Amino acid sequence: MSDRDALQAAICAEPDEDTPRLAFADYLDEFDDAPRAAFIRAQVELARTPPWEPFAVQVRWRRSDVRTGAGFVATLPRVDGFHVEWPKLPFRRGFGWALKVRTVGQWAEFVEPLFDREPVGRLVFGLGALDDWRRVAASDRVRHFRDLTLDSNPIEPLRALRDEPATAGVTDIRFQRASGAGMPEVLEDLFGAPLGRTVRGLHFHTGYESLSELVDALNTRGPLERLSFSNMGITREHVQRLFDGPVATGLTALRFRDEQLGGDGLFALADGIPEGLCDLELSRVGTSSGGLEALARCDRLANLRRLSLSRNPLTKPRSVRVLSLSRPLAGLRALDLSDCNIGDKGVRHVTQAKFWPSLVELDLQKNPISVAGVKYLLDAAVPRDLTALVLTGNTLGADARTELTKKYGAAVVFTAFEVPTW
Repeated sequence: MSDRDALQAAICAEPDEDTPRLAFADYLDEFDDAPRAAFIRAQVELARTPPWEPFAVQVRWRRSDVRTGAGFVATLPRVDGFHVEWPKLPFRRGFGWALKVRTVGQWAEFVEPLFDREPVGRLVFGLGALDDWRRVAASDRVRHFRDLTLDSNPIEPLRALRDEPATAGVTDIRFQRASGAGMPEVLEDLFGAPLGRTVRGLHFHTGYESLSELVDALNTRGPLERLSFSNMGITREHVQRLFDGPVATGLTALRFRDEQLGGDGLFALADGIPEGLCDLELSRVGTSSGGLEALARCDRLANLRRLSLSRNPLTKPRSVRVLSLSRPLAGLRALDLSDCNIGDKGVRHVTQAKFWPSLVELDLQKNPISVAGVKYLLDAAVPRDLTALVLTGNTLGADARTELTKKYGAAVVFTAFEVPTW
């Protein structure tokens, strides 16, 4: 076995360790492949960096090559593209990480061999019969699973996988079709098995049935670290039920996307949100000034570092003002107000906010900002760590873009115009 093969084998054998990956980067430097060595080191650093800190923000807006690994896709093992496919973002920590498995029945032929060549950990699974899932569960590759997405009915895959001790490494499960009256029972069975006792993040998309029972089922286990709901039909009642039990007490990341919580839902969030929360997404949830004010006054948000309010029509200046005056939010590092219709007065409140000096990332794209709003940005002191001030460039005019670039330098990011969705 060559040195290169030995290093690759070590990476696949110990996929959670960075040392073999960095040793591989050193090897590449010795053999005149400095670009790939730099890519591996950058991705290792990215995985270690909170998403609201400067390096991660820089990668997100300025260094897409570090995220996509576009120049190194050819280094991945070839797959047929039908049964198995590398997705758009296949890399993590410098090597193949994410894999789409469309045909579970072809596991042994098309998927298993890849684990000897790349440290795959995130798998997006399509359709498969129960016998197919049992063959997957019996594979020793299961010990490498970390992040699972179930695109179809989760009953059969979880029935096969949940009792396998080797699934103890799974950190997150994503249910792409969480509809169906049987989902609460699926969760209760999961939580009584090895897989459910060790998982730290659950993510639900598209489901309108038995929601109260699903939330109650979530509270049959201990705290999670990550929880997200998208297009599920979550209301204030569900938020209250969620916070009535233990599952939310240890959350560091909570996401609601396309859930019409409304002002009442935000009041419920403010009443029950856990103190350790660092990352909160409230994207297109139907906010109100009163609900935002309740959140802004919530002392338990003092540890929040990233807040997304994108796609909420914050047309009343008071909506942004109550955020700007918030003492608990003074430590915010990343704020997403894209597609919120905040206008010039909203921009003024942001630049005068208690959190303004701490910002690393501020997303204001898809907002109607005129010369007055640009002036507020030009008059404000530049936050020390600001890495990305994101604006819709071609709605501002050439002179405004030039002045903003002089003021903010490489931190200002101009995106292309898109039709607003508010």
